[in-house]
Amino acid sequence: MSVACEVWFAFSWLLDQLPKLCPVNRATDLSVLKERFESPSIRNPKGRSDLPGVDVFVSTADPEKEPPLVTANTILSILAVDYPVEKLACYLSDDGGSLLTFEALAETASFARIWVPFCRKHAIEPRNPEAYFGQKRDFLKNKVRLDFVRERRRVKREYDEFRVRINSLPESIRRRSDAYNAHEELRTKKKREEVKEDVSEPTEFVKATWMSDGSHWPGTWFSAAADHSRGDHAGIIQVQ
Repeated sequence: MSVACEVWFAFSWLLDQLPKLCPVNRATDLSVLKERFESPSIRNPKGRSDLPGVDVFVSTADPEKEPPLVTANTILSILAVDYPVEKLACYLSDDGGSLLTFEALAETASFARIWVPFCRKHAIEPRNPEAYFGQKRDFLKNKVRLDFVRERRRVKREYDEFRVRINSLPESIRRRSDAYNAHEELRTKKKREEVKEDVSEPTEFVKATWMSDGSHWPGTWFSAAADHSRGDHAGIIQVQ
């Protein structure tokens, strides 16, 4: 029995070595995929993309531990992938319900209108703008279009402005909320004066976090309150 096992193991080892003597390397042929799924045929006379739809979910929870700029770059790199636009969707799930993440996503959607066409036109890699503009290698390598330098300079300027806006959002939201809260507190005092209440007595005033349209943010507030704290806030669905 021992000899039989040794013979079997030797035979199986030889079978395992045969593929290593003549390895098979496979690579994706994009031209064949394009011809198969995106070219006019009997089954697809109009040549519309027959590739499957792809949904990508990005999760985040705390904008202090996961900076919005990092999340924004992740989303931009996903949107710029070489795939039919109508077949690709990206969703951001923010468990923290932060207004900072929400407004950063709105800024990201605006900048994506510039970044995504630029990536697709010039086959940009890496598609993460922070990584792309931060690399040290020659960015003109393998670029033959004459308008590349001009467009790259324009997109770089737009990205610098986008990064400044993202980084200034926390202070912008705090200033806006402080202004709205001060106005609300003053209006509350005036109402108490109208009903002839004792204004000298302190009143509890909840400091809310305000959106740019002048309404309360339904998610987590900077100053935690009932139904507006982390883990205890309203569900929000917003499509950009």
